[in-house]
Amino acid sequence: MKIDESNYISELKRKNSKALDYTYSKYVGLVYMVVFDLLKDTASKQDIEECVSDIFISLWKSAAKYDANITTFKKWLVAISKYKAIDYIRKLNKTPKAVELKDDTAISNDNIEEKIIQTNDVNTILGIIKNMSEVDRQIFIKRYILNENINNIAEYLNLPRTVIDNRLSRGRKFIKNKWEKLMGR
Repeated sequence: MKIDESNYISELKRKNSKALDYTYSKYVGLVYMVVFDLLKDTASKQDIEECVSDIFISLWKSAAKYDANITTFKKWLVAISKYKAIDYIRKLNKTPKAVELKDDTAISNDNIEEKIIQTNDVNTILGIIKNMSEVDRQIFIKRYILNENINNIAEYLNLPRTVIDNRLSRGRKFIKNKWEKLMGR
């Protein structure tokens, strides 16, 4: 079977190694740029190349989780790349930052993204997000993982901006409460 633009994602989900080769050749430059941009000040060239390789291994393992209804494959891969690079920064610095989400902590629109990035276990946060309603999950992934503009999200979902703002606010509280329960606070 020939792997091309029309079938590489479905074949990647089926664990066709030729699809991984195709995806690698198509996106390695983009992934490298994302990783290099984040690691250039803290990592060696070898570390950057190792991170890129780990991203494609992660892609191979998690391809079945990709949902075209939420975002494009390219944006999804960029999000994976960012989080893997952030994990490398943490690994290289060997001083992971703890997340403190106390009741008096004000969480602004941009602050929650910093909290997610600072956590040692991004997968825990993603697991919490998966427990949200479909619409809220789409909003959170688009806003905090893919860094999309709130107005664009509102337009995409055909909802007023105020609804998106309210759902983001409630969602941040939901994440905070679930996080505290998981961490035993």
